[in-house]
Parts: sequence; C-alpha cells; structure tokens
Amino acid sequence: IRFVLVLFVVVVQCSLEKKNDDVVLIIADDLRPELAGSVYGCDHVSTPNLAKLSAESVSFTSAYAQIALCAPSRNSFLSGRAPDITLAYQFINHFREVGPAWTTLPQVFKKMGYTVVGAGKVFHPSLPPNWDMPLSWDVRMNNSEWDPWLYPHEPRCPLNTSWCAVSNDHNISLFEDTQTSAQIDKLFANISEPYFLAVGFRKPHLQWRYPSKFQHHDSIPLPRYKYFPIDAPTIAFHMPYEELSAFSDVNACGGAQSMAPNFSYPIQCQLAWRRAYYSATAFVDNEIGHILSRATSQKTAIVFFGDHGWHLGDAAEWEKFTNFENAVRVPLMIKHHSLKPHIRYDPVELLDVFPTLASILNFNTNFITHESHPLDGRNLFFHYSSTTGYSQNYLQDSMFFAARSQFPRCVGGLEYNNGTINNSYPFWYLNDCNDVPRANFSHMGYSLRTSNWRFTAWFFWDGYTSLPLHGFRSTPFAIELYSHFQDNGTCPSHSFDFEDRNLATISHYQPLIKYFLAALPFLFGPNTIRRTALTIHSAHNTPSLSTPSQLPPFLFESVSSLFSPISALPQQ
Repeated sequence: IRFVLVLFVVVVQCSLEKKNDDVVLIIADDLRPELAGSVYGCDHVSTPNLAKLSAESVSFTSAYAQIALCAPSRNSFLSGRAPDITLAYQFINHFREVGPAWTTLPQVFKKMGYTVVGAGKVFHPSLPPNWDMPLSWDVRMNNSEWDPWLYPHEPRCPLNTSWCAVSNDHNISLFEDTQTSAQIDKLFANISEPYFLAVGFRKPHLQWRYPSKFQHHDSIPLPRYKYFPIDAPTIAFHMPYEELSAFSDVNACGGAQSMAPNFSYPIQCQLAWRRAYYSATAFVDNEIGHILSRATSQKTAIVFFGDHGWHLGDAAEWEKFTNFENAVRVPLMIKHHSLKPHIRYDPVELLDVFPTLASILNFNTNFITHESHPLDGRNLFFHYSSTTGYSQNYLQDSMFFAARSQFPRCVGGLEYNNGTINNSYPFWYLNDCNDVPRANFSHMGYSLRTSNWRFTAWFFWDGYTSLPLHGFRSTPFAIELYSHFQDNGTCPSHSFDFEDRNLATISHYQPLIKYFLAALPFLFGPNTIRRTALTIHSAHNTPSLSTPSQLPPFLFESVSSLFSPISALPQQ
C-alpha cells in the first residue's frame, strides 16, 4: 500500500508544549477473555503481551458487550449508546440514522483538539457510511488512499478451510493484522500533538489464518458442557449456518447436521478448531505487543477490549450470535498513570468505556447531555481516587450492578426464505437476523448479568415500536436463569464452565425472576434509566410486591443473599 506523505502524514506543527495525554485504543474482533497471565489466568493460551498489559492496567474480568455481533456492538460502544437507542441490531442499520448529531468516542477527542486517526477494523465497514468520516476522524483520513488501512484483506486458506497455519517464510505483509500494524507504525513515526489512535485487529475472527510459529502445541481443553443447557428454550440457540457452512472442513465434520442443540461435532474437529482459535489469538497478541512497544510514554493512556466474545463448542454453540456468557463477555483493560493497577470483578459494560475515558482525561463533556440522547454508560472510576482508592463500600455495592446484553431472533428462516416464515422450522433453526430489517424480527432476548446470575427474557417483537410486543410488562415468550456463583471470570474456575442448566423452571427461583422482570423496563428500551443498581436493601426479608410498579426506580432487590443455587441439581 502506497503511503502518500503529502496527503496522509499526520503532522501538525505546534510550538506549544503538549499538555494532554495521548490515547491508544485497541480493539480485537471475537476475542474471548481467555488470556494468560496473573489477571485472567488462562495459561493454556499464549498471550504474553496482553498478560503484561493486564498486569499494568485496571483489568475487568466481568466486562460485557451489549450485543454479540460486530457491527451493532461497535455502533454501540463507539457512539456510547445502547442498541435500543442506536436501533442497530444487524448489518443494515447504523446509529447515524437516529443520531446524526451525536458525538462519538473518537469525535469527542477531535472536539478536544486531538489528532484523531486510526487503522484496521474500528467501525464496521459501511456502518456508519464511510467509517463515520469526517465527523469522527481527522479530515486527512477522508480519502480513498486510506481505505485499505481501515479494512485490510488477506488471502483465503487453501481449499477454503476455516483455519490454516502459513509457513513462516510466507510474506508476512499479506496478513490483515500485520498490514494494520504496518500502517500504525507509519502513523507513530509522524504523529504529533496529543493524539487519539484507534487500532482494530481482525483476529481471532474467522478465518483463523496465522504464521505457523504461532501454532498452539499444548494440550487443548474441551468445553466442560458440550451440549445445550438443560431446560433452556431453544430460541436461545443459534445455528451458525450462514458463515460456517462455507468452510470445507466444517462440512467434512458434519456440516449443518451438527449445528443443533443436542449435537456436537466430533472431538477431533473441536480440538482442531479450538487449537486454531488459540493460535490466531497468539498471533494477534504478537501484533498487539508491537503496538504496545510503540506506546511507551508515561503520558499515554491505553485501552484494550474485544468487541464481543466467541463460542468454542460450549453449549453446542460456535461463533457468537447469542446472549450466553461466552458470546458477550470480553476482556477489558484500562492503563493510565492516574490509576493503580488492580482487578475489578464487578459486572461492567463496553458502554462504560466512553464516559470512563473522558473522565480520566478530565474532559468536560456536558455538551453531550444536550444531544438527543445522552451517553448510556457510567464512569467506572467515579468513586476512585489515585491516593485513597475506591470509596467505602463502593466495590461491594457495585457487585450488584447489572450488565446488559440483547440479541434478536428471526425464527422460521426469515433470512433464508425471502422474508417469509416457515412454521415447520424449530425455533433454533436458521433464526439469523443479520440481513433482516428490524421491523421483521420475530423476537428479542434481553439479558442481565449480575455478579451471581444471568437472567434472559425473550419477548415477541413489535417491529413498529422496536420494543417487545405489548411492552416489557407483557408475559415473556421464554425465560432463562443461570447461576454464576463462584465465578469471578478467571481461569480455571471461569465463566466458560457455567450456564449448564436453566433454573427458570424451578419454583425456588420465581421471586428472583420476578425482580429481574421488574427491572427490565428501567434498563432497556428508549427511556432506559442508565445504571439502575440491583442492590440489596433487605438483608433478611424479601419485600412483598403486588405489582412491579411498586419497585423503587433506582433500588432493586437482587436477593442474591436470599436465593442461592440448589446444590442437588442433576448435572449433565
């Protein structure tokens, strides 16, 4: 790719002393928080650079994407608004359709006088159009010469397999993430002023193509629960036909016939794919390390996270496209000289990155409150001092915050049958909505994750209002409840081994389900009250509530201390 100095070198002559901190934002695609090191503890994966960064950062082991799909997730965390506000749930819509004047995360740096540039996959291609230029980026990026930097491409694997280890003497520049690193090198060499530099890596997104030196050779763990959760509604399952059916090795291992709740691919196939995913993760860790080696100034803030998670055969699932833990949980690290490195185990959201970063850098963002919809996240360090740490009881209280996620369903093969529903299809069969207008969705699943529970309610969808049919007070189509007691988001006792049985059908948990249902209208929809805490306000007694409207709007009973899991449940 030709680097045209006249047009694209980001140089601003400035005689004033630089006072503001530089910022490097790094995003990985489809990355599970299955990372090595003292924070995440998954040492069967080779990620030395992320292990080092996590030890130097405030690292969050329970961070969650708001939707497990690339384009809508990036629309959400880069705009700072939840999917119910952006109305972007698939590969059709984008936030600029409803918020043409909203300030995005990179745009707020632009308004603060920063040079704002990037390379690799930051926004999803065309969503919003033209990578949101010129609003979110330096005007010099708004030229066709920059396009190859923003979404580089690489050759396909031979025979169109899902993975391949390429010879180490292969032209390394042909790897998409290596192309991104090369462009970032050029930016680092010429950038001046306080800068905001966004870096988007494609791996470990399919295809898993990587140099053979990153091939994973250690023993590969299989998922503890290889089948769909007991008593879970089948609408929660996603059949990964649209993408995986194109790969020859997937078809050789059983193809679409194994893409079902009660089936599992042969062990040798699962091991090969898991090894390939870990190898691709090691490769992208190496590229991330290259970027980190250039961002060594004490005055540089570094933020790293994944856009959503990824299933590796757990719950019989592959890819993302669900509300289950492994589809929405992501790594999140924030490094800044004002923050003492430590681990946070409380649930947080990717929506929190925008207001948190703005606060760390002391930006006055009051003007955003006057936009058509303010930011939906919270400042994760509002109760934190660099000298005294967190305010009293804050961490304990924050354990009862609920992280939100959601995902649509289009049952009956809407995406595959030209918009018509085949009522003979099971709810799990071909239920993608990736290219379906949101007015035609059949269902929406809304999920809440507290420190001890995952609760998901599925509703019929009203395409006219983009809300549940008859509202959140209506009876859900299906309900899920999973215990996450003793799950702190790290290995070996990590979230990849939870959510094996849906507890919503057990009478013991009905009062807990009642509270979660009552919380939904406050946490989702266009009038959401951001960051309503699900805090315990009664240590011994559950308040009697005849109607959900009696719930205090900012104070919900999590009843975590009142309802613990039943230990005698049968295991898979």
